[in-house]
Amino acid sequence: MDKTTIYLIRHGTTAWNQQLRYQGRADNPLDEAGERQGALLENYFSDIDVDLGVTSPLQRAKKTLEYALASQKHPVPVIVVPGVTEIDFGEVDGLTREEIREKDPEFYRQYILNVDRGHSKAPGGESLEQVYCRMRDTILEIAREHQGETIVIASHGTAIQSFLNFASGIPWQEMKHFLLYNVSVSCVEIDPDGTPHIVFVGDRHHVPEDLAFCYSKPQAGEPQAVEPKAVEPQAGEPQAVAGDHGTAVSGTENEKGNSRV
Repeated sequence: MDKTTIYLIRHGTTAWNQQLRYQGRADNPLDEAGERQGALLENYFSDIDVDLGVTSPLQRAKKTLEYALASQKHPVPVIVVPGVTEIDFGEVDGLTREEIREKDPEFYRQYILNVDRGHSKAPGGESLEQVYCRMRDTILEIAREHQGETIVIASHGTAIQSFLNFASGIPWQEMKHFLLYNVSVSCVEIDPDGTPHIVFVGDRHHVPEDLAFCYSKPQAGEPQAVEPKAVEPQAGEPQAVAGDHGTAVSGTENEKGNSRV
């Protein structure tokens, strides 16, 4: 059978994003900027024939998926899947990085500073290993049940990063921090045997600079996140994009060094 194509969208911004608060299971709605970001997805997916929409139970993801499917020329079935929801931040949900540093220095070191991200566990919440495994298992199950289809999944930053690590062949113990802006789109193709292939990561060519938002950029002296960057193609080859993990994708390069195919 044909490969299954998965588009992963990080939801639009909420008030907590704008306040630089770490946001897990708190069910916050999109703010005004998040609504504007979401509307940009209508055109993004206008020429992509989507077979299935998947969203986490959180309203910021649900609304983002509504925007992404708004331009489809046929009704698209939508399912709510708890397995693609955000990490449970437990006791630090809603805190700023400075507040997290005060409350749990070890989680701050491992997760916020990306020193040992794979082994981090939110106090009273989930570990990154748990998020990695549930995202892997959930998306592979969806792909098995909808082989050959094109699926759009509205999810969350840490959740999507976890699956991208799996799709890149990175074990949970060595997880990297992929830099994903709000309403950025990543694409993974999955073979019938469950083998994933990254097509592109973090495409945000559709988002103007005044709406581009990502609060998880590392500060001075901190380990750098993995961000897609342009690479030089060989003579006669199309432009490509690769992240630091080395996964390349053919397509048309844009000014931000991302690619949409």
